[in-house]
Amino acid sequence: MNLTNYKIQTVTLNTTDLTKMTDFYETIMGLSVLEATDSTVALGIKQTGEILLKLTQTSRPQSQTSGLYHIAYLLPNRAALGNFLRHLAITQYPIQGASDHGYSEAVYLADPEGNGIEVYADKPESQWDIKDNGIIVGVTEAMDVEGVLAAATQEFDYLAEGTFIGHVHLAVSSVPETSQFFHDILAFTITTEFGSQAAFYGKDGYHHQFAGNIWTTRNFPKNQDEAPGMNEILVRVSKEVMTETKAKMDLQHYPYHQDHQDLIFHDPNGIKFRYIVPIK
Repeated sequence: MNLTNYKIQTVTLNTTDLTKMTDFYETIMGLSVLEATDSTVALGIKQTGEILLKLTQTSRPQSQTSGLYHIAYLLPNRAALGNFLRHLAITQYPIQGASDHGYSEAVYLADPEGNGIEVYADKPESQWDIKDNGIIVGVTEAMDVEGVLAAATQEFDYLAEGTFIGHVHLAVSSVPETSQFFHDILAFTITTEFGSQAAFYGKDGYHHQFAGNIWTTRNFPKNQDEAPGMNEILVRVSKEVMTETKAKMDLQHYPYHQDHQDLIFHDPNGIKFRYIVPIK
């Protein structure tokens, strides 16, 4: 994946039980606590100190809104996926699925508060089914579980160095409205569509950094920043992407505000994004 222009850096989730959630992300997911206060815990990759997930305590009640479908953690290779899958088998943590998508192999589970998780490894791009118009054809078939387990090389302690958030799949109220936003405002290619049920959005030739579906949230109210679940998606972008995004928002009168150099906005489902340009 080309990360020069666009990289999902950190997702922040609101939680009603900070201790329980932290324990899950350490012991089951293999993330390390990198920063902690009484109300917030930042977790990430131990070797590099890169924060992938923040958990923030909230007292707000759960509500039925748009929000998160799953956060997808991209492992560096199939061996790392095998290590993780074997770890799930040893701990007997329940999985919700194990799929071959043509361009990737993925395992699905959920954290103790129901936030969806995907852990996956991409196949070589030479194996992707890429059409001339940029559409990247995905499938959902049963994973070769035996093959993935056979690729394992070591006992699992932590998510492998080089792991990052490959994509975030959103539970949206309307796919056409979401697609228009990602295509017209954020300049993503709509790489796959399933009618008005789901769509996948890719940038710089990737199969998708974001996706949206209405399978559980059709016509639901907008996500609330302080309610349990999705709080914020922090994305590291190039200066060019930052400039182009602001220009498109200005042209189409799309609301945003700036916090110092950060660009903060909400998508049509009320999901908050924060774009930053890293200091080199």
